[in-house]
Amino acid sequence: MGNRFRDALKWLAFGSARFPQQCAIGLREPQQEVSVWLHGLGAALEVTGRNVVVAARPLTIGIGLSGHWEAATGTQPVLKFRQRQGENRLLGEIGLRLTEVIPLGSESLCVFETGDCRNYCLPRARLWARDLHYSWQRWRSGKRSDAYGVRMTARELRCLFIFYICPRPVVLVTVTDGNLTNIFPMDLIGPVATRYFALALHGTSAGAPLMERSRRIALSSVPVDTMSVAYDLGKNHKRPHIDCDSLPFATRRSAAFGLPVPEFSLRVRELEIETVRSMGSHKLFLAKTIEDQCRADGLQLFLIHGFYQAWRHRAHLQGTARG
Repeated sequence: MGNRFRDALKWLAFGSARFPQQCAIGLREPQQEVSVWLHGLGAALEVTGRNVVVAARPLTIGIGLSGHWEAATGTQPVLKFRQRQGENRLLGEIGLRLTEVIPLGSESLCVFETGDCRNYCLPRARLWARDLHYSWQRWRSGKRSDAYGVRMTARELRCLFIFYICPRPVVLVTVTDGNLTNIFPMDLIGPVATRYFALALHGTSAGAPLMERSRRIALSSVPVDTMSVAYDLGKNHKRPHIDCDSLPFATRRSAAFGLPVPEFSLRVRELEIETVRSMGSHKLFLAKTIEDQCRADGLQLFLIHGFYQAWRHRAHLQGTARG
Protein backbone atom coordinates (compact mmCIF):
# COMPACT_ATOMS: atom_id res chain seq x y z
CA MET A 1 0.00 0.00 0.00
CA GLY A 2 2.79 2.41 0.94
CA ASN A 3 4.67 1.78 -2.29
CA ARG A 4 1.54 2.33 -4.37
CA PHE A 5 0.88 5.59 -2.55
CA ARG A 6 4.43 6.82 -3.19
CA ASP A 7 4.14 5.80 -6.85
CA ALA A 8 0.88 7.73 -7.15
CA LEU A 9 2.47 10.85 -5.66
CA LYS A 10 5.42 10.48 -8.02
CA TRP A 11 3.08 10.15 -11.00
CA LEU A 12 1.15 13.29 -9.98
CA ALA A 13 4.38 15.27 -9.69
CA PHE A 14 6.46 13.88 -12.52
CA GLY A 15 4.04 12.08 -14.85
CA SER A 16 4.66 8.53 -15.98
CA ALA A 17 7.58 6.90 -14.18
CA ARG A 18 8.54 5.39 -17.54
CA PHE A 19 9.15 8.79 -19.12
CA PRO A 20 12.27 8.08 -21.23
CA GLN A 21 15.23 10.34 -21.87
CA GLN A 22 15.60 8.91 -25.37
CA CYS A 23 13.11 7.32 -27.76
CA ALA A 24 13.67 5.47 -31.02
CA ILE A 25 11.19 6.12 -33.83
CA GLY A 26 10.99 5.25 -37.52
CA LEU A 27 10.77 8.06 -40.09
CA ARG A 28 11.66 8.59 -43.70
CA GLU A 29 14.67 10.76 -44.45
CA PRO A 30 14.62 13.72 -44.38
CA GLN A 31 12.28 13.91 -41.40
CA GLN A 32 9.24 16.16 -41.87
CA GLU A 33 8.00 16.57 -38.29
CA VAL A 34 10.08 19.43 -36.89
CA SER A 35 11.67 22.49 -38.49
CA VAL A 36 14.66 24.31 -37.01
CA TRP A 37 15.15 28.05 -37.42
CA LEU A 38 18.07 30.33 -36.62
CA HIS A 39 17.09 33.81 -35.43
CA GLY A 40 19.30 36.78 -34.60
CA LEU A 41 21.75 36.88 -37.51
CA GLY A 42 19.60 38.97 -39.82
CA ALA A 43 16.50 37.42 -41.34
CA ALA A 44 15.36 34.11 -39.82
CA LEU A 45 17.01 31.16 -41.57
CA GLU A 46 15.68 27.62 -41.78
CA VAL A 47 18.54 25.27 -40.84
CA THR A 48 16.57 22.04 -40.32
CA GLY A 49 18.97 19.85 -42.26
CA ARG A 50 22.15 21.67 -41.25
CA ASN A 51 22.55 21.62 -37.47
CA VAL A 52 24.58 19.15 -35.45
CA VAL A 53 26.13 18.82 -31.99
CA VAL A 54 29.92 19.10 -32.37
CA ALA A 55 30.81 18.72 -28.67
CA ALA A 56 28.96 17.72 -25.52
CA ARG A 57 31.20 19.59 -23.06
CA PRO A 58 30.95 22.45 -23.47
CA LEU A 59 27.73 21.80 -25.37
CA THR A 60 28.47 23.22 -28.81
CA ILE A 61 26.30 23.28 -31.93
CA GLY A 62 27.47 23.64 -35.51
CA ILE A 63 25.17 25.18 -38.11
CA GLY A 64 25.93 25.22 -41.81
CA LEU A 65 25.16 28.50 -43.58
CA SER A 66 25.61 29.65 -47.15
CA GLY A 67 28.20 32.33 -47.88
CA HIS A 68 31.00 33.57 -45.66
CA TRP A 69 30.36 34.72 -42.10
CA GLU A 70 32.36 36.36 -39.35
CA ALA A 71 32.12 35.71 -35.61
CA ALA A 72 30.31 38.90 -34.60
CA THR A 73 30.19 40.05 -30.99
CA GLY A 74 27.12 41.38 -29.22
CA THR A 75 24.62 39.25 -31.11
CA GLN A 76 22.34 36.78 -29.31
CA PRO A 77 21.17 34.21 -31.83
CA VAL A 78 18.43 31.74 -30.91
CA LEU A 79 17.75 28.30 -32.36
CA LYS A 80 14.00 27.62 -32.50
CA PHE A 81 12.27 24.26 -32.97
CA ARG A 82 8.78 24.29 -34.49
CA GLN A 83 6.08 21.83 -35.42
CA ARG A 84 6.38 21.66 -39.20
CA GLN A 85 2.72 21.07 -39.92
CA GLY A 86 -0.58 22.03 -38.34
CA GLU A 87 -0.28 25.02 -36.03
CA ASN A 88 3.48 25.49 -36.53
CA ARG A 89 3.76 25.51 -32.76
CA LEU A 90 6.99 26.55 -31.06
CA LEU A 91 8.34 23.49 -29.22
CA GLY A 92 11.63 24.78 -27.81
CA GLU A 93 14.44 27.29 -28.18
CA ILE A 94 18.15 27.44 -27.34
CA GLY A 95 20.15 30.61 -26.87
CA LEU A 96 23.47 30.65 -28.73
CA ARG A 97 26.79 32.48 -28.75
CA LEU A 98 28.78 32.47 -31.98
CA THR A 99 32.37 31.48 -31.21
CA GLU A 100 33.95 30.43 -34.50
CA VAL A 101 33.37 30.21 -38.23
CA ILE A 102 34.95 27.40 -40.27
CA PRO A 103 35.00 27.95 -44.06
CA LEU A 104 33.68 25.08 -46.18
CA GLY A 105 34.31 26.16 -49.75
CA SER A 106 31.76 28.86 -50.57
CA GLU A 107 29.82 28.02 -47.37
CA SER A 108 30.49 28.20 -43.63
CA LEU A 109 30.12 26.09 -40.51
CA CYS A 110 29.19 28.47 -37.71
CA VAL A 111 30.05 27.14 -34.25
CA PHE A 112 27.92 28.19 -31.27
CA GLU A 113 28.11 27.54 -27.56
CA THR A 114 24.73 27.14 -25.90
CA GLY A 115 23.14 29.38 -23.27
CA ASP A 116 19.65 29.61 -21.80
CA CYS A 117 16.85 27.49 -23.21
CA ARG A 118 13.08 27.01 -23.05
CA ASN A 119 11.13 23.80 -23.53
CA TYR A 120 7.46 24.09 -24.51
CA CYS A 121 6.67 20.39 -24.97
CA LEU A 122 5.26 20.04 -21.44
CA PRO A 123 3.67 22.51 -18.98
CA ARG A 124 6.24 24.54 -17.06
CA ALA A 125 5.31 23.03 -13.70
CA ARG A 126 5.76 19.51 -15.04
CA LEU A 127 9.10 20.43 -16.63
CA TRP A 128 10.28 21.98 -13.37
CA ALA A 129 9.26 18.87 -11.43
CA ARG A 130 11.00 16.65 -13.98
CA ASP A 131 14.17 18.72 -13.72
CA LEU A 132 14.08 18.51 -9.93
CA HIS A 133 13.53 14.76 -9.99
CA TYR A 134 16.30 14.23 -12.53
CA SER A 135 18.71 16.32 -10.43
CA TRP A 136 17.82 14.21 -7.40
CA GLN A 137 18.48 11.01 -9.33
CA ARG A 138 21.89 12.30 -10.44
CA TRP A 139 22.77 13.30 -6.88
CA ARG A 140 21.62 9.94 -5.54
CA SER A 141 23.72 8.04 -8.08
CA GLY A 142 26.76 10.21 -7.31
CA LYS A 143 27.10 11.33 -10.93
CA ARG A 144 26.62 14.71 -12.52
CA SER A 145 25.84 13.13 -15.88
CA ASP A 146 26.88 10.25 -18.07
CA ALA A 147 25.42 11.67 -21.28
CA TYR A 148 27.92 10.92 -24.06
CA GLY A 149 30.38 9.85 -21.36
CA VAL A 150 31.05 13.42 -20.19
CA ARG A 151 30.06 15.52 -17.18
CA MET A 152 27.53 17.96 -18.59
CA THR A 153 25.97 20.72 -16.52
CA ALA A 154 22.24 20.79 -15.82
CA ARG A 155 21.83 23.72 -18.21
CA GLU A 156 23.69 21.89 -20.98
CA LEU A 157 21.52 18.82 -20.47
CA ARG A 158 18.35 20.91 -20.78
CA CYS A 159 19.68 22.35 -24.04
CA LEU A 160 20.59 18.89 -25.30
CA PHE A 161 17.09 17.62 -24.53
CA ILE A 162 15.64 20.47 -26.60
CA PHE A 163 18.09 19.75 -29.44
CA TYR A 164 16.60 16.25 -29.61
CA ILE A 165 13.10 17.63 -30.12
CA CYS A 166 14.17 17.49 -33.75
CA PRO A 167 14.50 13.81 -34.76
CA ARG A 168 18.16 12.84 -35.22
CA PRO A 169 19.12 9.98 -37.57
CA VAL A 170 21.32 7.11 -36.43
CA VAL A 171 23.94 5.74 -38.84
CA LEU A 172 26.51 2.98 -38.73
CA VAL A 173 30.01 4.21 -39.50
CA THR A 174 32.42 1.88 -41.29
CA VAL A 175 36.12 2.73 -41.24
CA THR A 176 39.07 0.65 -42.45
CA ASP A 177 42.78 1.33 -42.03
CA GLY A 178 44.90 -1.38 -43.62
CA ASN A 179 43.76 -4.68 -42.09
CA LEU A 180 41.85 -2.98 -39.24
CA THR A 181 38.11 -2.35 -39.54
CA ASN A 182 35.47 -1.05 -37.18
CA ILE A 183 31.73 -0.47 -37.46
CA PHE A 184 29.89 1.56 -34.79
CA PRO A 185 26.75 3.72 -34.45
CA MET A 186 26.72 7.51 -34.38
CA ASP A 187 24.00 10.14 -34.10
CA LEU A 188 26.09 13.33 -33.70
CA ILE A 189 26.24 13.61 -37.47
CA GLY A 190 24.65 15.65 -40.20
CA PRO A 191 25.11 17.62 -43.42
CA VAL A 192 26.41 21.16 -42.88
CA ALA A 193 27.10 22.26 -46.47
CA THR A 194 26.24 21.21 -50.01
CA ARG A 195 28.65 18.24 -49.97
CA TYR A 196 30.01 18.36 -46.44
CA PHE A 197 29.13 16.33 -43.35
CA ALA A 198 30.09 16.99 -39.74
CA LEU A 199 30.64 14.08 -37.36
CA ALA A 200 31.40 14.48 -33.65
CA LEU A 201 33.01 11.50 -31.94
CA HIS A 202 33.94 11.35 -28.27
CA GLY A 203 37.67 11.86 -27.86
CA THR A 204 38.06 8.53 -26.06
CA SER A 205 36.29 6.46 -28.74
CA ALA A 206 38.53 3.73 -30.13
CA GLY A 207 37.18 4.49 -33.60
CA ALA A 208 38.62 8.03 -33.67
CA PRO A 209 42.26 7.04 -34.44
CA LEU A 210 41.11 4.78 -37.28
CA MET A 211 39.12 7.65 -38.79
CA GLU A 212 42.04 10.05 -38.45
CA ARG A 213 44.44 7.67 -40.18
CA SER A 214 42.14 6.32 -42.87
CA ARG A 215 40.30 9.54 -43.79
CA ARG A 216 37.70 7.40 -45.59
CA ILE A 217 34.41 6.32 -44.06
CA ALA A 218 30.96 5.05 -45.04
CA LEU A 219 27.73 6.10 -43.31
CA SER A 220 24.94 3.51 -43.52
CA SER A 221 21.35 4.48 -42.72
CA VAL A 222 19.74 2.06 -40.25
CA PRO A 223 16.22 0.65 -40.77
CA VAL A 224 14.21 1.08 -37.58
CA ASP A 225 13.48 -2.64 -37.39
CA THR A 226 17.22 -3.35 -37.03
CA MET A 227 17.79 -0.86 -34.21
CA SER A 228 18.75 -3.61 -31.74
CA VAL A 229 21.67 -4.48 -34.02
CA ALA A 230 22.78 -0.84 -34.11
CA TYR A 231 22.58 -0.54 -30.32
CA ASP A 232 24.58 -3.73 -29.87
CA LEU A 233 27.37 -2.32 -32.04
CA GLY A 234 27.75 0.54 -29.55
CA LYS A 235 30.28 -1.64 -27.71
CA ASN A 236 32.62 -1.20 -30.68
CA HIS A 237 33.35 2.36 -29.53
CA LYS A 238 35.63 0.68 -26.97
CA ARG A 239 37.30 -1.65 -29.47
CA PRO A 240 40.15 -0.54 -31.75
CA HIS A 241 38.97 -2.96 -34.44
CA ILE A 242 36.58 -5.88 -35.00
CA ASP A 243 36.40 -9.16 -36.87
CA CYS A 244 33.94 -8.53 -39.70
CA ASP A 245 33.32 -12.27 -40.05
CA SER A 246 31.75 -12.25 -36.57
CA LEU A 247 29.14 -9.59 -37.40
CA PRO A 248 25.52 -10.76 -36.95
CA PHE A 249 24.55 -9.53 -40.43
CA ALA A 250 25.70 -9.80 -44.02
CA THR A 251 27.82 -7.05 -45.56
CA ARG A 252 28.63 -5.84 -49.04
CA ARG A 253 31.36 -3.58 -50.39
CA SER A 254 30.67 0.12 -50.81
CA ALA A 255 30.84 1.53 -54.33
CA ALA A 256 33.71 4.02 -54.05
CA PHE A 257 35.99 2.81 -51.24
CA GLY A 258 35.10 -0.89 -51.04
CA LEU A 259 34.28 -0.66 -47.33
CA PRO A 260 32.13 -3.40 -45.71
CA VAL A 261 28.66 -1.96 -45.09
CA PRO A 262 25.53 -3.73 -43.82
CA GLU A 263 23.45 -5.45 -46.44
CA PHE A 264 20.34 -3.97 -44.80
CA SER A 265 21.47 -0.33 -45.30
CA LEU A 266 18.80 1.95 -46.70
CA ARG A 267 21.35 4.48 -47.90
CA VAL A 268 25.16 4.55 -48.00
CA ARG A 269 27.17 7.75 -48.12
CA GLU A 270 30.92 7.53 -48.61
CA LEU A 271 32.91 10.44 -47.23
CA GLU A 272 36.49 11.63 -47.38
CA ILE A 273 37.63 13.36 -44.19
CA GLU A 274 39.33 16.68 -44.85
CA THR A 275 39.62 18.22 -41.38
CA VAL A 276 39.90 16.89 -37.83
CA ARG A 277 39.59 19.29 -34.90
CA SER A 278 39.43 18.91 -31.13
CA MET A 279 36.25 20.49 -29.79
CA GLY A 280 36.24 20.05 -26.02
CA SER A 281 34.98 16.56 -25.20
CA HIS A 282 34.73 15.50 -28.85
CA LYS A 283 36.67 15.38 -32.07
CA LEU A 284 35.01 17.05 -35.01
CA PHE A 285 35.43 15.42 -38.42
CA LEU A 286 34.53 17.48 -41.48
CA ALA A 287 34.15 15.25 -44.50
CA LYS A 288 33.23 15.65 -48.15
CA THR A 289 30.71 13.38 -49.86
CA ILE A 290 32.28 11.22 -52.58
CA GLU A 291 29.42 8.77 -53.25
CA ASP A 292 25.77 8.67 -52.18
CA GLN A 293 23.63 5.62 -52.96
CA CYS A 294 20.00 5.02 -51.95
CA ARG A 295 19.53 1.26 -51.78
CA ALA A 296 16.04 0.75 -50.36
CA ASP A 297 12.95 2.62 -49.21
CA GLY A 298 11.85 2.26 -45.61
CA LEU A 299 11.59 3.80 -42.18
CA GLN A 300 14.96 4.90 -40.83
CA LEU A 301 16.02 4.88 -37.17
CA PHE A 302 15.78 8.32 -35.55
CA LEU A 303 16.22 9.40 -31.93
CA ILE A 304 14.09 11.96 -30.09
CA HIS A 305 13.85 13.02 -26.46
CA GLY A 306 11.05 11.78 -24.25
CA PHE A 307 9.72 15.34 -23.86
CA TYR A 308 8.96 15.49 -27.56
CA GLN A 309 7.61 11.94 -27.59
CA ALA A 310 5.15 12.94 -24.87
CA TRP A 311 4.12 15.95 -26.95
CA ARG A 312 3.69 13.75 -30.05
CA HIS A 313 1.51 11.35 -28.10
CA ARG A 314 -0.64 14.14 -26.68
CA ALA A 315 -1.00 15.80 -30.11
CA HIS A 316 -2.02 12.46 -31.64
CA LEU A 317 -4.70 11.92 -28.98
CA GLN A 318 -6.04 15.44 -29.47
CA GLY A 319 -6.12 14.95 -33.24
CA THR A 320 -7.94 11.65 -32.84
CA ALA A 321 -10.49 13.25 -30.51
CA ARG A 322 -11.15 16.07 -32.98
CA GLY A 323 -11.44 13.56 -35.80
